Amino acid sequence: MVRAKFNRHFNRLLCGEILTRWEQLTSAEIDGCGADRAKLIDVLQARYGYAKRRAEKEVALFISEFQERLRLAA
Repeated sequence: MVRAKFNRHFNRLLCGEILTRWEQLTSAEIDGCGADRAKLIDVLQARYGYAKRRAEKEVALFISEFQERLRLAA
């Protein structure tokens, strides 16, 4: 029960961070990705017209920065 509640809260936090970073994305697009990195890359390619390599770099940078913010907040 606690783990499920934590996962929901974490997913909302992550979704909010993604929407802040890439403002052209919709909540529905983010929900469709779940926590799947490859799906987020595909969505960025479709919505922003990024080449695959650029989308991969953008997502890698985002994840790195997000992890660092979580580490500092802990």
